[in-house]
Amino acid sequence: MVSIGGLQWLDYVQAGPRRAMTMVTTQKKTYLDPGPGAPAYYGPLHAGFRRALNSVDPAAELDRVVGRAVASNLGKAKVYRQAADGFLRLLPRGATGIKVAESAWSEAELQVRMHQMLGVRLLTGEQLLVAPYCKEPVLDQESADVLLYLMESQVEHMLPEATPVVFDTRRGRRFKLHHRANRRQLDAFARGMAVGYVRQWELAA
Repeated sequence: MVSIGGLQWLDYVQAGPRRAMTMVTTQKKTYLDPGPGAPAYYGPLHAGFRRALNSVDPAAELDRVVGRAVASNLGKAKVYRQAADGFLRLLPRGATGIKVAESAWSEAELQVRMHQMLGVRLLTGEQLLVAPYCKEPVLDQESADVLLYLMESQVEHMLPEATPVVFDTRRGRRFKLHHRANRRQLDAFARGMAVGYVRQWELAA
């Protein structure tokens, strides 16, 4: 069974046919040989989002994360700054963090793990299951829908009654699966993509 994270899956969905094989090859090498660079580039930022949700001063919490990035890599710090600012714009006033259980969607020997998700409780009592997308490629609704469908299929195991959303933190944009979205079509597409991913994994050097 091949196992990848939900945000890695989103990268694959967005990649298109030309970049998909290169991406799978890179992910396979990281999976099989997790060296010192294996912890996600965005790992400290994701952890900072989680702490910010339970901080009395979310902006200050994320400023510290960005500050540590400045000390190590100015390019990384710029990315972190953009994502932190976007996250704060997307975060509703008074929202707090809540614990999220991990789950996974599986098809054709591929397991997509929902392990970087954030739980958010709004002042109204509404709950959100948030996937924080921080990458440079601009996210569109069509790609977001594929991950949102997988999140929706697992939400009762992770954060019952929550609404799945994707935060594109670099652009400060929020994506939600429309109630009229064709879920049968999304299911078929996701399963087909999973079959393709596993085959590319087998062929990757």
